[in-house]
Amino acid sequence: MKLAAPRSLTVRLALLFALATLLTFALVGGYLYYSLARQLENHDDQELLGKVTLMRHLVGKAASVQSIRQDPHMFMDAGLGHDDLLLILRSADGTPLLDTRPGVGSLPALPLTSADRLPDRESRLNLRTSTGLPVRATALWARIDNSGELVQVIVAHNTSDSLAMLASYRNQILGAALAGAAFAALLGYVLLRRGLQPTRLIALQAHLITAQRLDRGLDVTSAPYELQQLVVAFNEMLDRLHDSFQRLSQFSADLAHDLRTPINNLMVQTQVALGQPRSSEEYQGLLESNVEEYERLARMLDNMLFLARADHAHVALSFEELDCHLELQRIADYFEGVAADTGVRLSIDASARVRADPILLRRAISNLVANAIRYTASGQTVLLQAQHAGSVTVISVSNPGPPIADAAIPWLFDRFYRVDPARSDSASSTGLGLAIVQSIMKLHGGQVDLIRSTDQLTVFSLRFPNAQE
Repeated sequence: MKLAAPRSLTVRLALLFALATLLTFALVGGYLYYSLARQLENHDDQELLGKVTLMRHLVGKAASVQSIRQDPHMFMDAGLGHDDLLLILRSADGTPLLDTRPGVGSLPALPLTSADRLPDRESRLNLRTSTGLPVRATALWARIDNSGELVQVIVAHNTSDSLAMLASYRNQILGAALAGAAFAALLGYVLLRRGLQPTRLIALQAHLITAQRLDRGLDVTSAPYELQQLVVAFNEMLDRLHDSFQRLSQFSADLAHDLRTPINNLMVQTQVALGQPRSSEEYQGLLESNVEEYERLARMLDNMLFLARADHAHVALSFEELDCHLELQRIADYFEGVAADTGVRLSIDASARVRADPILLRRAISNLVANAIRYTASGQTVLLQAQHAGSVTVISVSNPGPPIADAAIPWLFDRFYRVDPARSDSASSTGLGLAIVQSIMKLHGGQVDLIRSTDQLTVFSLRFPNAQE
């Protein structure tokens, strides 16, 4: 399946710059357009108010409605020089008295302001005549002083020029906004390509990193300030990967070494037995020896399977509240025969309780006790203890024995690691016991520690978190 090409960050940011510029220009242009429209409208209103005031004054000086009909020249003279002005006079019953621009068509009905007031803003309306001419118009009542008769005065101003100017101004604003957005996109693209040059250098460095060169990280000093944290995190990830590869390589070598020994034993013993006819007793002895090697391989595979499941959190835990003294006594009884054969005594000092999976708890402590017995001289005592220490319950296994080298302690819980590089005890140990202990403690949210006490005891401590109240 063909994957879609990823979008360029430079192009995306340039388009965002263009969008921001377009929005800015549009908002500013909209404000200027609205401001100009208001100014033109206010100018028209001032002219309308001036004309209606003048017309009301002239109507007041007229002799009668009939005189206005017979001699409208005084009103027509007031409109001279204003080709864009429309003046309509009507009697109280709506009979036409004067229409200075009959060719532009009639106006819709307008609200009439009383004779003693000026038209307010709501009375000044934007309309279109019957022929489609845009006007701003207002109307009021005017009173003849002599007769008291009322006359309708309607004044309208042609707004075609204003609307045309606003349309031209709107188009200019739109053109300027689009041109500015295009320029911002182009300029942003150029600047971003230059500004993102360090990221391309980082990518070039990353291309040089291979599985064989994981120890070669990225140059933090060459990265921009905003990317330095990312580069540091990437280098830390490379360090973890390098350490994991190193451990994996060592694990593979150790696994091959530990599997080779029992397999070679099986092959050699079988080949020797098949080299010449043997008695049934000899074949039976060979099979018994082979069974021991098979059992050793089975234990190794079982431990490896447990560690693999623990690493991926596939081990289901069944937590219980356990009495540490009873658990330690049960383990001591199990190892009593082995300890007696080597002349080692087991002592218990426990009064605490712990919340843990009973099967995994016993497996972890049993691995520690087996190690302790193996490295304790005859006549010495292995001490099993349990006590509360603040928010944790500590179960420890202590034994006198040869000190563990400081250089070996960081690797002690690695799989297949043995303090003895010659693996002289490979027949009795798979090198997975302490790794299993550490995995069990991680599953419980605890930890395992190794300390050397003042009285030269080797102490392995299991720290289990107490249940939250």
